[in-house]
Amino acid sequence: MFKLESKRLKREFKIANNTFYASQIHNKISDMNFVPDGNSSEFVIYLEDGTQFSSKRLPVVSSSEENGRLSFTFAENKGVSVTVDYWVHADGNSLCKQLTINQSDDMVINAVLLENFGIVNSKTHFGVGKIEGSEIPEYQAVLGQPFFIDSLFFGCEFPATDNRIRHGRGQVRYFIGKNVHNFKCPVTVMGAASDNTLFEVKKAFFEYIDFISLKRELRFNYNSWFEGMGKINEEQIKSLFTEVREQLTQHGAPKIDSFVVDDGWQKNKAKFWEINTKAFPNELKDISALAGNFGGSFGLWLSPRGGYKYSNKMGKKIQSGNNGYFDAESNAVCVGSRKYIDLLGEFLSDKIRELSISYLKLDGFSLSPCKNEKHDHMTGGENDMYFTTEMWHSWIALFEKLRSVNSDLFINMTCYVNPSPWWLQWVNSIWLQNSADIGFAENIEEQSRLDAELTYRDSRYYDCIIRRSSALPLNAIYNHEPIYARAAGTEYSDQEFAKYIFWNVIRGQALNELYISPEIMNNAKWASLASAMSFLKNNYHILKNATFIGGNPEENNIYGYVSFTEDGEGIVALRNPTDENTPLTLTFNKLMGVSENFQNTRCQAIYLTSQLDTGGFFSYNEKLDITLHPFELMILKFTK
Repeated sequence: MFKLESKRLKREFKIANNTFYASQIHNKISDMNFVPDGNSSEFVIYLEDGTQFSSKRLPVVSSSEENGRLSFTFAENKGVSVTVDYWVHADGNSLCKQLTINQSDDMVINAVLLENFGIVNSKTHFGVGKIEGSEIPEYQAVLGQPFFIDSLFFGCEFPATDNRIRHGRGQVRYFIGKNVHNFKCPVTVMGAASDNTLFEVKKAFFEYIDFISLKRELRFNYNSWFEGMGKINEEQIKSLFTEVREQLTQHGAPKIDSFVVDDGWQKNKAKFWEINTKAFPNELKDISALAGNFGGSFGLWLSPRGGYKYSNKMGKKIQSGNNGYFDAESNAVCVGSRKYIDLLGEFLSDKIRELSISYLKLDGFSLSPCKNEKHDHMTGGENDMYFTTEMWHSWIALFEKLRSVNSDLFINMTCYVNPSPWWLQWVNSIWLQNSADIGFAENIEEQSRLDAELTYRDSRYYDCIIRRSSALPLNAIYNHEPIYARAAGTEYSDQEFAKYIFWNVIRGQALNELYISPEIMNNAKWASLASAMSFLKNNYHILKNATFIGGNPEENNIYGYVSFTEDGEGIVALRNPTDENTPLTLTFNKLMGVSENFQNTRCQAIYLTSQLDTGGFFSYNEKLDITLHPFELMILKFTK
């Protein structure tokens, strides 16, 4: 009998008559057992000739237990031998598993099921389903999400595996597309929650994600994009950064961590990425020095696909220079080209050193898999997954290379990416993937432009987190806020701006990138911006725990964001996106993320425009009745 036990999980394995048997999975903290049914197996190998086999009925030829690691090697079948290793994750709570594959012939392996759990005996299960309206192909859009069985979560630490519950089985599917030797597949993981409610299983999953993620501290950036929209020069940027810094300092705002030069610094006619020295004679060095003098650092935008307006031209230029390839289907640079990725890694590494870059906005990856067999990348496989798998392995290597140059580098990964939480091992934030830079909802015919903007952005959160079931912590989301720029068509009264900016800081995002036009600001607006930034900084230990509650704003449902700590502090932000009075009742229980330490807390109004009795004390399981007036929002803080 072989045993594997973490703080939360216990598994047993045995070999009888050379046959491998895995026991039930015992969750020690929920005291629940999950017994995989007879359709389960430790792996399934799919060969390119259409044949397949699983671990079931394969003899075990060797086994070992050493340094807390269990290892089982199965007999060769169809020229393929598999070794399966199990161990306790570094977090002490979760369990890990990894397959090592060897082949004795030249047959291509199409894909592998790294996990294959039959769920007939489960009480509850949940996984990502089909989605509509994704920017990238539907299959790619749902890659890298966890699934939940009873009080357990499952997934893979490579962000581009297909992890789903289908046909009564919870599966992790990894595409290979080649012949392999001593090939280590990505690590799969299972973890445990205190019960089988979706809230608790997600909570346990986010604890695990937080453990494996890069640090994601609160960050304020200023970005140049809406001031020039790609047509920028050195004097313009210096003047812009100087004015923003002076105004924020004068009004007592927290310091800007990075001053970011967005699209427009590059020479669009070059055959690779190159700084436009006509616009920036000293190749951005003076801008970097200025950011350092302001007590911040330099940030840079770069689009792997070649941007948006000039992606076609840049893709063709890069191909003509023998520096990569043009992807005709995506009308952009082929972001899977090995040569291009290698050259880009060298370019970015050099710029990180030369310009002391602390922040990279990598804006735009693969709109769809490249199918061109003449390019230097893999093609083929179901849903073109050979390309997708190889591409993301290459980009992970690039991220690791960049971080070896600057270990504190903050990487913001934006468009055309599957929003897997496992990306947070290599990047710090991820774009919503379903939104324009800015938009305006049409749920109510007569509403202010501000309310239409708020409803639009929050409906994108609902779509990402609730409808698409993306298991991203809200603090890792890049939402392109705040935007208050003439080019964006957002010019609000002082009161409207205060409403806008305070609502912006309660979604919990670590990355707050300011897109602000100084020419449409005044003292009152700068003061509101500084006040909201200070509120976020002083309360980020609470707000980083934000979760979305309520319904779809674009369907006229009340909604909001709630953030609570284990110590019982909390912030509740609610909004009515309709033109009617709407009552609601808040119950302070675990479904709102409230711990039982929420006892005798006071309620403080942070943003409130109507009458609300916030006197007295509130404790766990108590209720608060509220009526929200048309388009009203309120922000309440609970402290002891």
